[in-house]
Amino acid sequence: MMIAEEVMNDLLTLYLAGEASRETKALVEAYARERPAFAAKMKAAGALSLPDVPDHGPARDLELRALAQTRQFILLRTLFVAGGILFTLLPLVFTFDESGARFLVLGRYPGLVWSFWSIALASWIACYVIHRQVRPSGL
Repeated sequence: MMIAEEVMNDLLTLYLAGEASRETKALVEAYARERPAFAAKMKAAGALSLPDVPDHGPARDLELRALAQTRQFILLRTLFVAGGILFTLLPLVFTFDESGARFLVLGRYPGLVWSFWSIALASWIACYVIHRQVRPSGL
Protein backbone atom coordinates (compact mmCIF):
# COMPACT_ATOMS: atom_id res chain seq x y z
CA MET A 1 0.00 0.00 0.00
CA MET A 2 1.39 3.38 -1.02
CA ILE A 3 0.94 6.17 1.51
CA ALA A 4 1.78 9.78 0.70
CA GLU A 5 4.54 11.40 2.71
CA GLU A 6 2.25 14.30 3.70
CA VAL A 7 -0.14 11.80 5.29
CA MET A 8 2.73 10.21 7.20
CA ASN A 9 3.87 13.65 8.39
CA ASP A 10 0.37 14.25 9.77
CA LEU A 11 0.41 10.85 11.44
CA LEU A 12 3.87 11.56 12.81
CA THR A 13 2.47 14.58 14.63
CA LEU A 14 -0.12 12.36 16.32
CA TYR A 15 2.52 9.73 17.02
CA LEU A 16 4.85 12.22 18.73
CA ALA A 17 1.99 13.75 20.73
CA GLY A 18 1.11 10.31 22.06
CA GLU A 19 -2.42 10.47 20.71
CA ALA A 20 -2.11 7.86 17.97
CA SER A 21 -3.82 4.48 18.16
CA ARG A 22 -1.86 1.23 18.27
CA GLU A 23 -2.40 0.62 14.56
CA THR A 24 -1.27 4.13 13.67
CA LYS A 25 1.87 3.74 15.81
CA ALA A 26 2.67 0.46 14.08
CA LEU A 27 2.12 2.05 10.65
CA VAL A 28 4.40 5.02 11.43
CA GLU A 29 7.13 2.75 12.83
CA ALA A 30 6.94 0.41 9.80
CA TYR A 31 7.12 3.42 7.45
CA ALA A 32 10.16 4.73 9.38
CA ARG A 33 11.92 1.32 9.07
CA GLU A 34 11.47 1.39 5.29
CA ARG A 35 12.57 5.00 4.83
CA PRO A 36 15.71 6.16 6.65
CA ALA A 37 15.06 9.86 5.84
CA PHE A 38 11.68 9.67 7.56
CA ALA A 39 13.24 7.80 10.49
CA ALA A 40 15.84 10.57 10.89
CA LYS A 41 13.07 13.17 10.74
CA MET A 42 11.12 11.21 13.34
CA LYS A 43 14.15 10.95 15.62
CA ALA A 44 14.95 14.67 15.29
CA ALA A 45 11.34 15.65 15.99
CA GLY A 46 11.20 13.31 18.98
CA ALA A 47 14.41 14.78 20.43
CA LEU A 48 13.10 18.30 20.08
CA SER A 49 11.82 19.54 23.42
CA LEU A 50 9.61 22.57 23.45
CA PRO A 51 9.35 24.80 26.49
CA ASP A 52 6.21 24.40 28.52
CA VAL A 53 3.59 26.71 27.15
CA PRO A 54 1.33 28.13 29.85
CA ASP A 55 -2.28 27.13 29.53
CA HIS A 56 -4.29 30.21 28.66
CA GLY A 57 -7.59 28.38 28.79
CA PRO A 58 -10.36 29.22 31.22
CA ALA A 59 -9.46 29.35 34.87
CA ARG A 60 -10.00 26.16 36.82
CA ASP A 61 -12.53 27.75 39.14
CA LEU A 62 -14.43 29.57 36.41
CA GLU A 63 -17.52 27.40 36.84
CA LEU A 64 -17.51 27.90 40.60
CA ARG A 65 -17.21 31.66 40.24
CA ALA A 66 -20.03 31.71 37.69
CA LEU A 67 -22.20 29.63 40.04
CA ALA A 68 -21.44 31.93 42.99
CA GLN A 69 -22.22 35.02 40.92
CA THR A 70 -25.48 33.48 39.71
CA ARG A 71 -26.50 32.63 43.27
CA GLN A 72 -25.68 36.19 44.34
CA PHE A 73 -27.81 37.66 41.54
CA ILE A 74 -30.73 35.39 42.40
CA LEU A 75 -30.48 36.25 46.11
CA LEU A 76 -30.31 39.99 45.41
CA ARG A 77 -33.21 39.80 42.97
CA THR A 78 -35.30 37.94 45.55
CA LEU A 79 -34.45 40.43 48.30
CA PHE A 80 -35.26 43.45 46.15
CA VAL A 81 -38.56 41.98 44.94
CA ALA A 82 -39.53 41.14 48.53
CA GLY A 83 -38.51 44.63 49.70
CA GLY A 84 -40.40 46.25 46.86
CA ILE A 85 -43.57 44.33 47.66
CA LEU A 86 -43.24 44.93 51.41
CA PHE A 87 -42.59 48.67 51.23
CA THR A 88 -45.21 49.21 48.53
CA LEU A 89 -47.98 47.51 50.53
CA LEU A 90 -46.95 48.48 54.08
CA PRO A 91 -48.60 51.94 54.02
CA LEU A 92 -51.79 50.31 52.72
CA VAL A 93 -52.29 48.08 55.79
CA PHE A 94 -55.71 48.65 57.27
CA THR A 95 -57.90 47.36 60.07
CA PHE A 96 -61.62 46.96 60.62
CA ASP A 97 -63.52 48.23 63.61
CA GLU A 98 -67.09 49.33 64.33
CA SER A 99 -66.62 52.54 62.32
CA GLY A 100 -65.37 50.65 59.23
CA ALA A 101 -61.98 50.17 57.63
CA ARG A 102 -59.19 52.55 58.47
CA PHE A 103 -55.57 52.69 57.36
CA LEU A 104 -52.95 52.32 60.05
CA VAL A 105 -50.24 54.38 58.33
CA LEU A 106 -51.81 56.06 55.28
CA GLY A 107 -53.43 59.36 56.23
CA ARG A 108 -51.95 59.40 59.72
CA TYR A 109 -48.23 59.54 59.01
CA PRO A 110 -47.61 61.07 55.57
CA GLY A 111 -43.84 61.29 56.10
CA LEU A 112 -43.69 57.60 56.89
CA VAL A 113 -45.79 56.75 53.82
CA TRP A 114 -43.45 58.65 51.50
CA SER A 115 -40.42 57.09 53.17
CA PHE A 116 -41.84 53.59 52.64
CA TRP A 117 -42.73 54.33 49.03
CA SER A 118 -39.29 55.84 48.39
CA ILE A 119 -37.67 52.65 49.68
CA ALA A 120 -40.10 50.63 47.53
CA LEU A 121 -39.19 52.68 44.45
CA ALA A 122 -35.47 52.13 45.12
CA SER A 123 -36.10 48.39 45.50
CA TRP A 124 -38.05 48.19 42.24
CA ILE A 125 -35.33 50.14 40.40
CA ALA A 126 -32.64 47.81 41.81
CA CYS A 127 -34.74 44.82 40.77
CA TYR A 128 -35.02 46.23 37.23
CA VAL A 129 -31.26 46.87 37.04
CA ILE A 130 -30.47 43.32 38.18
CA HIS A 131 -32.98 41.97 35.67
CA ARG A 132 -31.24 43.90 32.87
CA GLN A 133 -27.84 42.55 33.94
CA VAL A 134 -28.99 38.94 34.11
CA ARG A 135 -31.20 38.98 31.02
CA PRO A 136 -28.40 38.54 28.42
CA SER A 137 -27.30 35.31 30.13
CA GLY A 138 -30.84 33.94 30.11
CA LEU A 139 -31.31 33.45 33.85
